[in-house]
Amino acid sequence: MELETEAIDGRSTISSYGSDGVVVGGKTLTESFILTPFADPVPWGVDQFSDLSALLLDKLCGMDCEVLLVGTGMNQVFPSPELSRVLATHGQSAEFMNSRAACSTFNVLSLDDRRVTAAIILPL
Repeated sequence: MELETEAIDGRSTISSYGSDGVVVGGKTLTESFILTPFADPVPWGVDQFSDLSALLLDKLCGMDCEVLLVGTGMNQVFPSPELSRVLATHGQSAEFMNSRAACSTFNVLSLDDRRVTAAIILPL
């Protein structure tokens, strides 16, 4: 799906996504990644939601963001009690949604000048 985005100075945005990957800054990503508005995407070693451990979520919670989006892959998956405890320990909330929704939501929040971090599991 092609996304319409405004031109924004220096921000990383998701310009399209589909079964072949996610396009950020003209580069097609085919493996799971973490994205913030003012940095290039970084690989995230989570191939499916069941790989998301408390330790990995703990590291995400340590990032400086006000909104944490977790793209759970093709389907929406809700966090286990163990993952919910990690969030509670940090006083952090997170939105768990399918990865397509997380891609769209990332752009909206970034354009609204929100400190957002998206951890996206691929494939979509």
